[in-house]
Amino acid sequence: MKQVLKIVPAIIILAGGVWGWKYFSDKANEEKDKPKFSRQDRERSRFARAQQTLAMELHAEDYPVILETQGIVRAASTTSLTPQVSGKIIKLSAHFENGAFFKKGDILAEIDPTDYEADIISAEASLARAESSLAQEQARAAQALRNWKDIGFDDEPNDLVLRKPQLREAEANVEAQKAALEQAKRDLTRTKVRAPYDGRVRERSVGLGQSVGTGTQLGDIFSTSYAEVRLPLSSRQLSQLEINERNLSSIPLKLSNALIENEDITWDAQIVRVEGELDETSRELYVVARIVDPFGLDSGHHPLRINQPVKAHIKGNTLNRVYEIPRTALHGADEVILVVDNKIQRQQINIVWSTQETVLTDSPELENTMLALSRLTYAPEGSPIRIIKTNSDTSKEGPPAASAPNKDTKTQKKSAKSPQTSNA
Repeated sequence: MKQVLKIVPAIIILAGGVWGWKYFSDKANEEKDKPKFSRQDRERSRFARAQQTLAMELHAEDYPVILETQGIVRAASTTSLTPQVSGKIIKLSAHFENGAFFKKGDILAEIDPTDYEADIISAEASLARAESSLAQEQARAAQALRNWKDIGFDDEPNDLVLRKPQLREAEANVEAQKAALEQAKRDLTRTKVRAPYDGRVRERSVGLGQSVGTGTQLGDIFSTSYAEVRLPLSSRQLSQLEINERNLSSIPLKLSNALIENEDITWDAQIVRVEGELDETSRELYVVARIVDPFGLDSGHHPLRINQPVKAHIKGNTLNRVYEIPRTALHGADEVILVVDNKIQRQQINIVWSTQETVLTDSPELENTMLALSRLTYAPEGSPIRIIKTNSDTSKEGPPAASAPNKDTKTQKKSAKSPQTSNA
């Protein structure tokens, strides 16, 4: 029994040595059986795992700056219509309704003319009496001169003898009565309230049969010949627009509807004047643009209504040799990512102009470079990156394709065996 106990440890040690030799021998065979990859294979694998991005090739171009601002369309001429005579409204025109159009000289309302017709008759009678008095004074003056000569006075008669003051009074009275008659006739014509210009009724304030005075407001009207819009421009925008405030020549612009997005309707306008001071709050300068025939009455274009919000697009200066970059491609305030030899290169740029969608830069080192357009979550300098498509939908090739694995490698992959266990 003691001999058996002495042999057992030796057997265990021997079995352990055999198992260890077999285990490490199989491990060595596994490493030997693994396929061997070339450097080209490793490069391709690394490129395949790299981040992917859309890209665009940058080229310098001339860029016309379009200044965008907005304002509210206002009527250029607004009038509170009041009568020049008093009386009762006896007639209202169909053109004197809210929103109605009218032409210059159209009769919008009529006031009862009876009293003013009577005034004309009275003025004519007064004029006739004044003319009669003038004729009598002229006759008296002539008779006074004859009497002076018949008496035989050698001296020249004075004005009182010749009744010249009385004659001048009679002549002035005639002129006054003529003026009164003309006034009565004008008052009669003023009983017909006429439109002062081509326009439109904003609101009518009186009704038929209403008594009105010379200060009574009949309604509000505005001109339809042209409208105006007041547009703010920041100091940044003014730097891209040439304005001669002393001798301002008309600056053309386009207006679009600010209430409806993507509406394919625009209106032509022109900047006709510049206000003389900056806004106290925003420090912006306001310019006034004029729209001729805003309702399209003559031209037939789509109407531009009063109080309508509009966006203005003003052509400014032209930036020479700049690069247009989408805002989505910016990283931070002034940094972009370039793809150089399939690696990331971070580049700071000098922004000379920007819009809501793009920024413009004059950095010359961007010429013919590839700009990464995709949003990259991890973009350290020099890390690999793969272009999957450019802005022109042109596929980009990566590193050269690795050679196909040889038959021995395929055979080794198929014949790789699992480690065998030994029986002790």
